[in-house]
Amino acid sequence: MFEKDQIVLIDTNVILEAHRVSCWNTLSSYFRLTTVETVVQETQTGFQNRSPGQTIQLAPLRASFHHIEDVKDLDRAQFAADHPGVLLDPGERDLVIYAGSIDPKTVWFLNSPDMAAVRYCHENKWLDRVVSLEAMNRHIQAHTTSSLRDNFTESWLSSRRTRLKLNSL
Repeated sequence: MFEKDQIVLIDTNVILEAHRVSCWNTLSSYFRLTTVETVVQETQTGFQNRSPGQTIQLAPLRASFHHIEDVKDLDRAQFAADHPGVLLDPGERDLVIYAGSIDPKTVWFLNSPDMAAVRYCHENKWLDRVVSLEAMNRHIQAHTTSSLRDNFTESWLSSRRTRLKLNSL
């Protein structure tokens, strides 16, 4: 499924979890990690609710990404007008806005453990592009310092995909 330098769009929670289990550097050296400015900003807030291992230094984080897109307010307004019932956190919203702007011929994946983002991907026929952190780690045989939290696992994502396809979520 994955190839070296595969484009993977990453949300805030994935960045935090990858830093918590110490696999971020391995991921960023194999994949072409991509995100949006809003996600980068979200990694710099909420430190009081995080363990020291989830403190992320801004300069190395920026350097680890292949691309960081700056989503414009006009794009956000258009998204809100086109999708009035979609409730996504700002980082996930900007990430799916950016995903929608990528050339359809380009192969990319999106890694977000957020159910609203997974549901949005399903509605836009992108469900096969959603990947788990566990699947990425398994592919590159990344060593982790602890187990991933449940919503970063392949079993969590697989269960949600199945339920969405059966219209039970």
